[in-house]
Amino acid sequence: MNQVARGKAGMGRGAVAGGGGARRSIGQLDLMRSDARGISWPPLIGARKATLAALVQWLDRSQWFDPAEMEVRQYRQLALLAGHLQRHSVRFAQRLADAGLEPADLARPEGLRSLPPLGRRDVQAKDPPIFCDSVPEGHAPVHEGRTSGSTGEPVVVRKTAVNRLHWMGMTLRYHLWAEPDFAHPICAIRASMPRYGPTAGWGAPVSLFFDTGPGLMIDVEEDVGRQVELIAGFAPGSLIVYPSNLVALIEQMDARGIDLPSLRRVRTIGETLSQEVRDRAEARIGATVIDCYSSEEVGYIAMQCPDSQFYHLMGETLIVEVVDEEGRSCVDGEVGRLLVTDLHNHATPMIRYAIGDWAEAGPPCPCGRGLPTIRRILGRERNMIVKPDGTRHWPLTGFKQFRDIAPIAQYQMRQHAPDRIELRMVVERPLTVGEEGRLRQHLQSVLGQPFTIEFAYFDGRLPTGRNGKLEEFLRLF
Repeated sequence: MNQVARGKAGMGRGAVAGGGGARRSIGQLDLMRSDARGISWPPLIGARKATLAALVQWLDRSQWFDPAEMEVRQYRQLALLAGHLQRHSVRFAQRLADAGLEPADLARPEGLRSLPPLGRRDVQAKDPPIFCDSVPEGHAPVHEGRTSGSTGEPVVVRKTAVNRLHWMGMTLRYHLWAEPDFAHPICAIRASMPRYGPTAGWGAPVSLFFDTGPGLMIDVEEDVGRQVELIAGFAPGSLIVYPSNLVALIEQMDARGIDLPSLRRVRTIGETLSQEVRDRAEARIGATVIDCYSSEEVGYIAMQCPDSQFYHLMGETLIVEVVDEEGRSCVDGEVGRLLVTDLHNHATPMIRYAIGDWAEAGPPCPCGRGLPTIRRILGRERNMIVKPDGTRHWPLTGFKQFRDIAPIAQYQMRQHAPDRIELRMVVERPLTVGEEGRLRQHLQSVLGQPFTIEFAYFDGRLPTGRNGKLEEFLRLF
């Protein structure tokens, strides 16, 4: 597909034109605001923001690279990074030596595959040190990112100003892919934000470059009934929300007979989005659900394609492998664990990092973008149920029938042992003995095992981590 034909699917609703005087329609990136007084076009961007503006323009182009060209550039960057990591990280130098590799060997996919994966425990270990003793000029300052530790294996990763720049660039990509324009109001329900309430615009990085509609920030710890009221009163065109919070909103909408007709897009973040939740939200709210997948350790990993339900991997910043139990690369339709290589972190060698998540490999996307795909994200190892015979699978929770059995407003399953599961609930009234019995029977049926089911009740909201996330199913052993 030539670049002119691709234009209808570009980040700015128009891709970079090809040679020979080819044209494309005006897109979002053509509406960047100028910083220079008295100049509106072509926009002049202030020095502090110019690098980010240039990166975003580059990302708008690189998404259309041929996959083979994308791979060449990825591995060239990896070999360059590996040279720095070998010189400045004792741990990485040892990993390379143990595998019989040199930095130049990582310039090819088969060289990278020869390096054993890096686990969470490996990142946690302090001897020998994993962090680099210095970063290249222009990469400072270095800051630390910490995971929530909900796996029981909290991880600290040092990242640089370049990593921060890429995070901002990919955030802009997510907005540009998801939104037809920035003029409408947007609402976000998040944890650990500096401030909550109404804002004049969407906030950084979008508001650094574009005129936007107003925003509303809601604390994820706010009562869900109050959240629905705030959203209805604000009437946003888009909502950014965790999937578990989205389910709670729908329950409140149903219980109180409230609709949210202004919403056109629901953008989910932070947790695994199941097909059940996607379908339920689109049917109840009447909005398109758009998902993205990121982590504290490596930033944006994948975003839902603006033209399909495949997820594009962020090939400009990461190499993402989907591998089976034997470490072989998965093909389209096969499920495997994810190994992530950060191509720009010169402070912590996150090379073939086993992030703990599983996904289904995807084919080339019909949209024409050269970025690799996955079909879906299934969740983390800790989200797989384990039966007494040792078999494991992704659980079907049967939540669609919960409200038919009992007035359950919010729930979470926690497996404490191969034969024992705790169901945590927030309920609208105390359940009867009969309702508990039917609920227990329903869960044993959909889970395919006569587990011991224990009930635990909470007032208001179920407890979450500091990041505000709440996973539907969590295995604790």
